[in-house]
Amino acid sequence: MNFYAKSKKHILKYNEKEKVEKVYSDLIEEMADILSKAEIAALENEKNNIINDVYEEQKTLREHLDETVECAEKFFEQYGKYFTEKEKNLIYIACKYHDVGKANLVFQAKLSDGGDGKYKNITQVPHGFLSALTLSFEKLQKEFDDITKEDFKCLVTAVYYHHTRDDEFEACEIREFSEKYFKDCFNEFCKASEWKTSMRNRGRELLFVNSKAYPNVVINEDIWQEYMLIKGMLNKFDWTVSSGKIESEEKVDFEKKILINNIDKRYGKNMRAVQKYMREKADSNVVIIAPTGSGKTEAALYWLNGEKGFYTLPLKVSSNAIYKRIREEYNFKDAALLHSESLQKYIEESADEQEKDAEEKSAKEKFEKTKMFSAPLTISTVDQLFLFVYKALGTEIMAATLKYSKVIIDEIQSYEPRIVAALIYGLKTISQMGGKFAIMTATLPPVLLDFMNKYGLIKNETYCFEDFSAENVMQRHMIKLYEQEFNLEEIAEESKTKKVLVICNTVKKAQETYRLLEEYTDNVYSLHARYIKKHRKMLEKNIMQFSENRESIGIWVTTQIVEASLDIDFDILYTEMCTADSLLQRMGRCNRKGRYIPSKPNIKIYKTENAKRQVKNRINNTGIYYRDLFERSWECMGDYENQLFTEEQKINYINEVYDTEKIVNTEYYKEIEAYLEYFQKLSVNELSKMDGKKKFRMIESVSVMPDKIYNENEDLIEKYQSEIYDRHLGREAKEILKTKLDELTLSVTIYNKYSKEGIEGVIEKTDIHRTDFVYDFDEETGKGIGLSKTEREGNIL
Repeated sequence: MNFYAKSKKHILKYNEKEKVEKVYSDLIEEMADILSKAEIAALENEKNNIINDVYEEQKTLREHLDETVECAEKFFEQYGKYFTEKEKNLIYIACKYHDVGKANLVFQAKLSDGGDGKYKNITQVPHGFLSALTLSFEKLQKEFDDITKEDFKCLVTAVYYHHTRDDEFEACEIREFSEKYFKDCFNEFCKASEWKTSMRNRGRELLFVNSKAYPNVVINEDIWQEYMLIKGMLNKFDWTVSSGKIESEEKVDFEKKILINNIDKRYGKNMRAVQKYMREKADSNVVIIAPTGSGKTEAALYWLNGEKGFYTLPLKVSSNAIYKRIREEYNFKDAALLHSESLQKYIEESADEQEKDAEEKSAKEKFEKTKMFSAPLTISTVDQLFLFVYKALGTEIMAATLKYSKVIIDEIQSYEPRIVAALIYGLKTISQMGGKFAIMTATLPPVLLDFMNKYGLIKNETYCFEDFSAENVMQRHMIKLYEQEFNLEEIAEESKTKKVLVICNTVKKAQETYRLLEEYTDNVYSLHARYIKKHRKMLEKNIMQFSENRESIGIWVTTQIVEASLDIDFDILYTEMCTADSLLQRMGRCNRKGRYIPSKPNIKIYKTENAKRQVKNRINNTGIYYRDLFERSWECMGDYENQLFTEEQKINYINEVYDTEKIVNTEYYKEIEAYLEYFQKLSVNELSKMDGKKKFRMIESVSVMPDKIYNENEDLIEKYQSEIYDRHLGREAKEILKTKLDELTLSVTIYNKYSKEGIEGVIEKTDIHRTDFVYDFDEETGKGIGLSKTEREGNIL
C-alpha cells in the first residue's frame, strides 16, 4: 500500500483558468483608480502564478518524513553550534516520527481520489496522537544512552501536539482506532512486523492533556523549555517542507557580514563609543543607556555581528522606519518586517524589486517565510515574538527560534507594566535556553533593573551594563513648568517664526486645542489616532516633511503617538504634563539634533485640568497615567526648571522618579510584580494562542468606519463584499481588498459601556462597525479634527 502525506495538488482546468483570468481582470479594471502600480503588478503576478501552476506528484509520507529530517540536517549545518548533541537527537527523532500516524486507513482513504466509502463516517483520531504512540523509551535509550525519562516526555508531548488539537478522546477510543486502522498500516509502512504502539504515551508520558476535562498543570521551567524547543523546531522544519522548501533559514550573514560591512562604510574610523562597546560585547547579553542621536540603531546592528537577529520596537510605524533604513541606507535587502500589516508592506515594494531582480520572491512568499522567522534579520513588534510567555500551544516556535538568535529590545521603558513583565519573563526564558538579548534605551527606570535582578537577570552576571548618557554633551533643552491651561496666544505668536509642537494627553484635548488655535492662525495642523488610516498616513508624511523642511513654520497639535513613532524635530514644545518616561520621549521631538543651545525655555510643560484628570481610575477603567508616578514626575521636574536640562540630568531625573524604594507601594510597581508572578505560576495550555494575543495587547477596541466615509465609498465596499470569499482569488488579492477597506477605518478603544455610544452594527462580511460620529478631514488642505466623539451626524451632543 502507498502511504501519502497530503492530498493531490488541484490543477485548474481550462474553464477554471478562464474564471481566474476574468475575476482578476475585473478587479484591476474596477479598482484601477485606487490601486498603486505595485498592487496592480502583484495582482497580475498572482494571477499568472495561479493559471500557470503545474502538476506535481502526490507527496508520499516517506518522502515528507525524509525531507523533514533533511531540512533539520541542513539547518544544523549552519546553526548546530547553538544546540547540544542531545537536543539535536531529540529534534531528529521528532522529525522522523511526527507524521507516521498518517499511515492509517481512515486518513489515507480521505487522501485518495475516490475515497473508500466505508471509512467516511469514522471519527479520525488526529495523526499526531497516533504518531506519539509509536515512540519507545527503551528503544531510544539503546540508541542514545543520555536520553532521560523527562526528555522522553518532552519528545512524546511535542509529537502528540505538533498540531494544536483538542484531546477529547477516551483512552479506549484511541486504543480501538489504533488497533483497527493504524497498527497494521504502521508496521507495513515501517516494514516491521512487531513494532508495538504504547497507550502509556498517551497517559503518563504526556506532560499535559489539552482538554477541559483535565486539570491545568504547572510544569518545571526546564522541562517546559525543552518541550518548547523540540516542538518549536519540529514545527519549523515540518512547515518548511510542507511549503515546498528544504531550507528553513534564509541567507545567514555569519561569514560575509554584509550588514556590518555596509555600516562600516558609513562610520568606519568614526565609530561612536556606544557602537564600539556593542561590537566588543557581541558575545554577551547587554543593557545600555544611550541618548537619542548617539547611534543606538547602528550599535545594535554591530552587536548582532552577522548572527540571526530580531529588532523589536513598540510601534508598527517605528518598525517600518527601521526596516526601511536598514534596507535603503545599509543596502541589506534580506531584512524582514513582521507585524500585522507586513504583507501589505511587501506588496508595496514587490513590483519595483521584481523589475530589478527576476529571482526576487513574491510578496506572499516573503510573508510566509517571515511568519516562520526565517530571515537573518527581522524587524518586529514585540507581540509577534513574546507570546510564548503565555504558554499557549502554537507559540513554541517563537521561543525555539530565539534560542539560536539575538533579540534587541528598543526603548523598554515605553511599554506598560504588563508588557514590561512579559519582556522580563521572556528574556529570562530566552537566556536560559541559550539565546542572547540587548536592551537599548535612552532612559532606563532603575525599578526595571531591580525586577530583572529579582527574576535571575543579574547585572554583571547575566548581562553587561553600560551608561553612555554622560557621553552626550549636547545641551538641547530648557524647561518651564505651568499649572494652568495652554497659552494659545503665545503658541500662535511663536508659530510665526518657529516650528511649534503641541502634545496633548488625549485626542479630545488635541481636537479642542486645534479648534481654538484655528481662531488665532490658519497655519495649524493636527495628528492623532482618530483619523482613518488613509488620512493618518497622509498626516504622518506631512508632519515629517514639515519637520525636514528648514523653511517651514507653523503649529502641529498632536498626542502621544508622536512620542516614539516619528523622527521629527521641532523648535519648541508645548506639552501637557505626563509621567517622566513619556515626558522625556516628548522632549526628544524638540531640538532633537541639538541645532541650538536654548537661552530661554523651549520645553513648556502644562499641568492642565485635563492632565490631572488622566490618572488611572480602576472603577470605570479610564485614565492613562499612574497617579503616584504622575505626581512624582511633576515634583521632581521642579529641580530642573529654568536651566539647561542635560542628558545626564535626564537620567538622574528618571532614577529619582522610578527609585524602587520610593515606588514599591505604587500601583505601577505592584502591577509589574503581579504579572511576573502570573507568568511564573501560569499553567501550561491554560490559554489559547488567541487568548494570549488578546492578553498581550489587552486593549479592547473595535474597527469603525464613519458614515461619511461609508457613503463616499459604497462601490468599494460592495466590491469587497462580492469578492472577498471568491475561491478564484489568491491571498495577495484578498489582502489588497482588505487593505483598501482597512484604510477607510480607525480603531476606537472600548474601555466601558459608555464608550460604545455611537458605534453601530457591523458591515456585512467584515468586522468593521459603522459610526455616526462626525468625521472632519479635507484631503486637499490636510486639515480637520478627524472623528469627533462629541458630535453626531445630524445633531450636536
